[in-house]
Amino acid sequence: MTRIGPLALAVLGLLEEHPRHPYDIACTMHQRNMDEHIRLSMGTMYHVVDQLQRLGWIRPTETARDGRRPERTIYAVTPEGRERFLERLRELIAEPKREYSSFEAGLSFLHQLTREEAAALLRQRAAALRAQVERWDDVLDQHTHLKRLALIEVEMVQDLRRFQADWAIHIADEIESGTLEWAVHAEGHPHRDPTCGRAAEGVEAIGEER
Repeated sequence: MTRIGPLALAVLGLLEEHPRHPYDIACTMHQRNMDEHIRLSMGTMYHVVDQLQRLGWIRPTETARDGRRPERTIYAVTPEGRERFLERLRELIAEPKREYSSFEAGLSFLHQLTREEAAALLRQRAAALRAQVERWDDVLDQHTHLKRLALIEVEMVQDLRRFQADWAIHIADEIESGTLEWAVHAEGHPHRDPTCGRAAEGVEAIGEER
């Protein structure tokens, strides 16, 4: 079984629009701000392209030369690649998946800080998130030539930033007011099944962020 990671999905999706070479894929991702949501490096890009070609999901169509630059191989999606791309796309849109968040990991041990420091750090995070919202609002204002659908993922991330900033301020207020209890004991945590969370075996990931 082969799982399609975020970068592999982006490669297949952009090649589905029209054939491209890997450098063009990376430039397009940058122009559309996709590298804000998908980890991108040229080394990983070429590795993913090689994997997809070996699987028969993309194929080289021609080589092109731009001026004195080295020749670049242009790739297109195969029918099997398109089928796997759409299958994975439908799964990502329709099925919520557990995602591992470093912020949530930190919140698990928030109580090990003093009330004062915990509240201050949450307010610091809220301020940083609101600064990001302002910066991306400016970016969106500069992309008025694009239709809303082209930036729908940015819109969602902006809403999540706003929500998390408001939530962080709310929790900081509760900490400072004493509304949120600050004594957490080990026996208070629910029992966890030791078999939960084991990685699936026999699954190869293409373009998966690690």
